[in-house]
Amino acid sequence: MQNNMQTNQNAAACPSCQALTDEERALDLLGHEKALMSSLTAMLTEAANPALRRVLSDLYLQVSQDQYALFQQMQQNGWYEVKPAQAADIQAACQKFDQMKCQLA
Repeated sequence: MQNNMQTNQNAAACPSCQALTDEERALDLLGHEKALMSSLTAMLTEAANPALRRVLSDLYLQVSQDQYALFQQMQQNGWYEVKPAQAADIQAACQKFDQMKCQLA
């Protein structure tokens, strides 16, 4: 309740400020989800305690699922367009991966 009052006061203090659209909120949330996944990746790779690693791994999986669901919703609304990859680009990426894998073996 107090948060709504604070929001209304902020809007009254700045009449030129407009509320975010659903698209802007979704883009902001997607950015935060990506940053959270990046942070979780760093924490997971540095965690030495097996129990903590399991918690972080479970959390990473949940955040990745939430991020993907948000991404799909944004695509359905036309807010995030993805250009299909060309077959030649996919093949080139696969070859590069295979080369890297051989070098690491």
